[in-house]
Amino acid sequence: MTAGSSQVLKQKNIVVRTYQMGVKFPGTREERRALEREANQRIKGLQVQQEDIIREKKAVQRALNLVRSDYRKNPKYAIYEISKVTKNSRNIAVSAYSILFTASKITVDKERKVADFFSLILNMPERAIEWFVFGRSPILENYLVKKWGVSRIYIINFIHGLRRQFDKICPSNLKYNSSLPLLSQKEVEKSIGTCYKKKCRDLTVPELMKKTENFVLILQTLQANTDIIAPFLTSWINTVHSSRWMSMEKLRDNVAEALGNKNRSLFSALRTIIVFALFPDIGKTVHDLIKKAQPEKLINPPFKRRKKGRRPILLLMGDRHIVMRPGNASYMTFLARADGKFDLSFLLKNHPRITGELIFPKRVREYLINGAKIRCLSIRSDPPPGYKVRVYVYLEGPEEIFLNYNLVKEFMKVIKSPKTDFVGLDVNRIGNHMLALSNEVKLPKNYKVLFERYRVLDTKKIPELHHNLTFKAKKKKAVSYYKTKGELNRIHKRKKNIVKEIRNLIPHFLAAVMIKSRCKIFFMEDIEIDPRGKRGALAKAIRSMPKSANIFEKAVKMASIVLGYNIKLERVNSRGTSRYHHSCGGTIDRDPRNHYDIAPCKKCGKKVNSHTNAAKNIVEKGLIKLKLQNRSSPHTRSMGTPNKQN
Repeated sequence: MTAGSSQVLKQKNIVVRTYQMGVKFPGTREERRALEREANQRIKGLQVQQEDIIREKKAVQRALNLVRSDYRKNPKYAIYEISKVTKNSRNIAVSAYSILFTASKITVDKERKVADFFSLILNMPERAIEWFVFGRSPILENYLVKKWGVSRIYIINFIHGLRRQFDKICPSNLKYNSSLPLLSQKEVEKSIGTCYKKKCRDLTVPELMKKTENFVLILQTLQANTDIIAPFLTSWINTVHSSRWMSMEKLRDNVAEALGNKNRSLFSALRTIIVFALFPDIGKTVHDLIKKAQPEKLINPPFKRRKKGRRPILLLMGDRHIVMRPGNASYMTFLARADGKFDLSFLLKNHPRITGELIFPKRVREYLINGAKIRCLSIRSDPPPGYKVRVYVYLEGPEEIFLNYNLVKEFMKVIKSPKTDFVGLDVNRIGNHMLALSNEVKLPKNYKVLFERYRVLDTKKIPELHHNLTFKAKKKKAVSYYKTKGELNRIHKRKKNIVKEIRNLIPHFLAAVMIKSRCKIFFMEDIEIDPRGKRGALAKAIRSMPKSANIFEKAVKMASIVLGYNIKLERVNSRGTSRYHHSCGGTIDRDPRNHYDIAPCKKCGKKVNSHTNAAKNIVEKGLIKLKLQNRSSPHTRSMGTPNKQN
């Protein structure tokens, strides 16, 4: 790190990191195995007790009331208040009520989001009908992503799940995906004309014309072909669908085929017309239902559903607990820094104590020496045949303590990057083009080895085992069938570990690129893509590509600390970046079967690496975006309430 590293962040962000460790028992191999099994059984018994305590109705209700009255209440006082109501003061109850209080905070946070969502759509009747009928509303989703600062997939799952829960208070004829009010073809035709007139009036303001021109044109096309469109819409409204959102895609395809027009805005235009057609019949009903809805009744209380597996036991600091430790958090931190280990004792009434050593790995001990502190421990049992005692240590400290620069230094030795102020990144499926950079830095050998292992498992091993499994199931060979099934599960786990290892290397590699190039702004494509509804190779590519924002934010953070100044991370809409040649502006002829990664340009004929080309286009779009943001314009529209259709 350079001398300017300390000046990068004036305010240190305190974070919590969790690391898994094992407990080493004394004696021979057979004796250790027996002690592990006995300790495992004792922990398992405590976990069963915890599961029963955590679901007690009085405790759940009291925890929710405490959070609703004071969201920032001290957990220690909250645990005491819950214990007074339930009259349960056992040691294991402390862990159970702590977990319950944390889960209650999550539940109350969802309730607040529901209330915020309802207050928003009450002022936007069109969006309310759209959400009520389809369970989704793209305009609302975009707005809530910015307002709440969460991912788009989280918003989609949240409002779609809320619509299903909303059926609890809906009349029987307005259940989700059930029969909507029957409409005649004349009513639908009238709605098409009304929708076109209103949207033309609202969306033809000069400063909005460029963004909405395509939408208005497709509405005009639909209005001109009312006789063709109306039967499709009438049939769709009067038919029951398993999923109204998914069935809209089929409706869009049928209408596009009938019109001979596959416009991008056709989906949203048809959706808008349906909202206008249904508004006279269900508009007031929907408004009244939303107004009367109580968020507390729409969000399930914590731990309503039983999940597979058992929750770990929290070993809270400063309490006499069923698992004995050498002291409080400060003393355990001191022992871990000095010796790298301390004793844990497992108790059971009328049985001898079992003692084992909690061994801290070298890396975790380094974090402690550098300034991290132990916040608390948690412990859980391991199912047979392992019977391992799993201990998790929660470390608390500044974020920079947990950043490891060893891999960054190794990558810096092997990569060659020219100095540039701007670096662009195009993200793809796992493979040689997973990370395509605008400065044409190639991926190091570490990745290529992992890519080959992943390819062998994904294209050879797993398909072969699936074929063998199907064959043995038909032949009714029970023993060999279960052996093959177990092997398949192990292969899938190995594949998952390879993906995890690949993603763990990404921030270190990108940080090394930024440091070598000394860039000021890092542009990357906005990869908030929902794989649902996608099939085949596209769905597989979306699921395998690294999409987590934390990966790229960590890379920028590491590079900023080393360089001594903050690198700006800018996300750019990647639409069209892979289609046009950066040098001449021509269209790239990409064919998934023959030439997809390296494809010729139709204008200049030059063969282009389509991924590196996309990264260069991302930089160009990013710079244009920044210029537009910095330029004050009288025509700039407010990003407040999303009351305009686009």
